[in-house]
Amino acid sequence: MTGAPLLVLFALVSNQSSTISEEGPEPSGQDTPVSAARLDEPAPPGSRVGGEGFGFSGQLEAGGLSLPSGTPDGGQDLFIRVYPSLGLTKGDSFVLRLGANLRMRMVDEEPKQADGDYGARLRREDWDELSDIGQVVRMLRIGREGQSSLFLRVEPFVDESLGRGYLMGRYSNALSPDYHPAGGSLTMVKGPVRAELLASDVLGARIFAGELMLDLGRAASDDAGKFDRYLLRLSAAHDAAKAGGETPNMTLTSVGGDVALYKGERLRAWALLAGGARFAESHSPAVGGLLGVAMEGQLESGTQLSFTLQGRKQGGRFRFGMFGPDYELGRFSGTGLTEQPIADEELPDGFAGYLEASIAKGSADTTLLLGSVAAQYHGFGRTDLDVSAGFELPGGRTRALARAVLTALGDRPRYSLGVEVRQRLVNHLYAWGSGGTVHFPQADGQLVRGVTAGMGVGVDFQR
Repeated sequence: MTGAPLLVLFALVSNQSSTISEEGPEPSGQDTPVSAARLDEPAPPGSRVGGEGFGFSGQLEAGGLSLPSGTPDGGQDLFIRVYPSLGLTKGDSFVLRLGANLRMRMVDEEPKQADGDYGARLRREDWDELSDIGQVVRMLRIGREGQSSLFLRVEPFVDESLGRGYLMGRYSNALSPDYHPAGGSLTMVKGPVRAELLASDVLGARIFAGELMLDLGRAASDDAGKFDRYLLRLSAAHDAAKAGGETPNMTLTSVGGDVALYKGERLRAWALLAGGARFAESHSPAVGGLLGVAMEGQLESGTQLSFTLQGRKQGGRFRFGMFGPDYELGRFSGTGLTEQPIADEELPDGFAGYLEASIAKGSADTTLLLGSVAAQYHGFGRTDLDVSAGFELPGGRTRALARAVLTALGDRPRYSLGVEVRQRLVNHLYAWGSGGTVHFPQADGQLVRGVTAGMGVGVDFQR
């Protein structure tokens, strides 16, 4: 982690949702691995919340941060980190939050970098390309997720999936300490059709992806009993690779279908079938396929669960979920720290097994527990693992989050770790602490790994 604002770090496990609902225009049965339970920024105790009018919020964090120079054999610099934020809401259909993560270098170890900083203090690498301006938009949401025919989001991506995640699954654009884009997605629903367009960087030429989902039962019949039972998915993703450092580009496509095996009030089960391909001018197309099952539901206690199990046939230069949790590192070095980019990797043709599970237990009045795990085992002995977990004690006064992304275990491994803790001291004052690994891409494509840690205090309000 890179000392990012708590909003981003709290979202590490926020993409879990799972309340099953038949309401609203959006066809159900899409990627709903547990999504109603979120660790969004809480209102300070005593604040007025709710209602249909305008709401305002403010936040100011300050503290110390240790961050590596980002160069081979470089020293560990010390920063004062200041994070101001202002927010505006209108009912449940509009949210805008603007902020800036300001890191001011106070101790400059070798190699010296302060002379290149803005005003010899403000870290230049945080603001040296157009994409970095995107970090000012901490959150923009227009519409209501799952309940509006049009829903727009602009915010940092930390656990983003397109559809079932066949091309983009659990992707984060917030891994690099020197690249700070805002991602955006637009979801449109019209009758049996649901379309989602996604950009990993709204200000740069990076990943552009989209999925078109057709509810065949809804398109062919007015019988509500046939709705949300037979879903067809068409998706594509392209990385133009022109922001956050230039790397090889990549284009993937996928076609898949979901067939409902069981559709109950609290539980749904699906059979999954999909194929995928990758196209490149210098290579013949690489293809793959998968079969799987998925279940999502809610227990009588309110605990929300989701589970996916897939068998995958990988195609050498193509594999499902290539835009994955650590793709922003893998596009420089697919495995380890000094290997070829993921776009140039050619894995042995063969099979892989994929497992993903999520849980959300509790509420704001009790202890809230969130957890998610995704693991893929390749037949030649490689394992990729992404685990996140968090908890919030009653009243939201104590929060903790952790995430571990382990890539290519058994084959030149790489790991990315992060943890964040927040403790409210009094109504509008809290303390925070964070730590983890950071990876700095170099001009020659290698990654320099280091560690970061920070702590400080913050004040906030909401009206």
